This record gives sequence, C-alpha cells and structure tokens, in this order.
Amino acid sequence: MSELLDKRPFDFERQSSFPFMGDVVEVGRRYSVGVVGSTGAVGSLVVKLLCERNFPVGELRLFASPNSAGKWVETPYGQCQIEALALRKPPILEVVFMAAGAAVAKRWGWRFAHRGALVIDKSSYFRMKNYAPLVVPEVNGERGLRHQGIISNPNCTTIPLVMALAPLHKLFDLELITVTSFQSVSGAGKKGIAALATELTDYEAEPSTFSQRIAYNIIPWIGGRRGRHSGEEMKIIQETRRILELPRLPIQATAVRVPTLVGHGLAVHAEFRRKVDISKAFAAWEAFPGVKVVDDPSEGLYPTPAVAQGRDEVFVGRLRCDRGRHGLGFFVVADNLRKGAATNALQIAEYTLANSP
Repeated sequence: MSELLDKRPFDFERQSSFPFMGDVVEVGRRYSVGVVGSTGAVGSLVVKLLCERNFPVGELRLFASPNSAGKWVETPYGQCQIEALALRKPPILEVVFMAAGAAVAKRWGWRFAHRGALVIDKSSYFRMKNYAPLVVPEVNGERGLRHQGIISNPNCTTIPLVMALAPLHKLFDLELITVTSFQSVSGAGKKGIAALATELTDYEAEPSTFSQRIAYNIIPWIGGRRGRHSGEEMKIIQETRRILELPRLPIQATAVRVPTLVGHGLAVHAEFRRKVDISKAFAAWEAFPGVKVVDDPSEGLYPTPAVAQGRDEVFVGRLRCDRGRHGLGFFVVADNLRKGAATNALQIAEYTLANSP
C-alpha cells in the first residue's frame, strides 16, 4: 500500500486553501482540539490540515481505537500519544473533529457537546437530524451558526455536487437532477486503498473491502441496501435536498466505485425552470468561492481525479446544454479526502468560530 501511495503526484506548491476561508482563523485565541479517528485516512489528514490552514490549536489530543492507544505519532505540533476514549474520563475539549464512523458518533457526539465542545462529525449519523445542521460553508455556512453543539459534515460526493449546483440554482432555479458518481477507493478509507494495492499485484486475490474485485473493474453499488437504492445513492439524494433546501427536488442517483486512489467524479444532468445561458453559468462558477472551472476539451482540459488530488477546490467542466434550453450537463471532481471530508470539516469550524457571538 505504501508503495502505491508513494507514486501519487504530490506537490506542496499545488496545495490550496482558497481565499474563501483565507483569514478566518485569525481569532486571537487558541483552542483545545481533539481528533477522533485520528489514525484513519480522514482523521490523519485533519491533523495535517490543522497546521496547513493555521488553525488556532492550543492543545491537540488524538483519539483512536484501543488497538492504537498508547502509540506515539509525529504531528506538526510535535509528538502526540494516541488515546482511547474512556467513559469514566470523557475529555473536556473546545473543538472536536470526529472521523470514526456512525457508531462512535452516536456514542460520543453528545458527550463532547454537553461538555462544551463544538463537534464537527463526518459520519452519517447526524446528517439528517434536525438539531445538527448539515453544512458546506460556501453554500450554507450561516446554517451552522444555529447549532446546538454538533454540526454535521456531508458525504464526500454531496459536497462537490452542491458546490457546483448552488450558483446555477440561484441563476436558473433548479428543477431536477440526474447524477452518476465515480468514487475512488479511498472513499472506503485505508482498507479501500489497501484492497486496490493488493489486487493490482495479485490477480487471484479474493475481494476483501468491496463486494467484488476493484482492480481493473468498476462496481455499481456503494454502501448498504436502501430498497433498490444503495446507501451512497440515498445520501446523495437526501443530503442534497437538505443543503439546498429543496425537500422535494427530484434526484436520480447512481453511485459507482472505480479503481482510482483519490478523487470522486460526478456526471450531472440538471434541468431548470428558467432558460439556461452557458456564459452566465461559467461566470457564476468562476465567481463562486472554492469552485475552479477546467473546461477546454479541445486542449484536453476537463476535471479529472488527477487534477483534483491534493487540492481543496471543486473542479467543474464539460459544460454543455442538455435536454433543450432548460438543461445543462457537466462534470464535477473533488478530492474526497480534502474538500469531500477533512477540509470541509475545518472550514465549518473556522466559519463557526469566526462568526459566533
């Protein structure tokens, strides 16, 4: 797995914390910060981004499963010892980033919040709870200011989808969408990356993380069963409606797992109540914080996972009229570990801390 990861193109000069949140963390005080699930793909990236984004960390505490407890890890803030969460001694923290799954969120989310913490949870547990705002700061950051201690971080495909749709909806009044996601193996965490690495070198390896072999394959099903829909498809549908405040928006979604390391793509076909204008759509995207247009197919320029990897922006392109004068088709890509997870979580905390009384 490490050899596969080492081959990824990675350049710190390409890293981006786009201007939308550029100065938010200059708040004049520092916070005690906890990261739950700190050894996972998202949790470990949260630790890195705390430093990269100059988040005002006064004290950092890392939590993981009992199997990892007691280990020392190097962080941008020096060495930290990983702790296991203990019910008898729940820690008192001011900001907690949770990236450990729904079961941990259910057990610990309110325990942290009741002890005064601002909790940003990445799991699916709180996403449809009325008391936990579901927030993408560029789209509905103000919703997070009405939290009761917990703010929910949307799914890694929902975030880039609503980022691309929000400026278009404001212009043309969204009526319905059809979306197909192409989701990388890192969406399943480190075990997903490991599964691809193993299967690429062992043609007889049995499926481990996914229902079928993922190497040289695609799998049109992600998550649990929700009737005839997969769990991932229902997340796209329900969360998009909630964030855009369009509870009856017709959405058709198909979620597909593909053998790429990092970066989720979405093919979107949207219909609007008002006549669309390509030039206005491009202008709206270019003016929207965190969205970057890559659209020159004649030169081979369009959004791809390789373009998005290691970046915070949501990349959009392949824009064209579709289904007459009221439809648009386009492609969206984002780094699912960064903007799809860790970056968005930090942006939520930055926005909320900067704008709270």
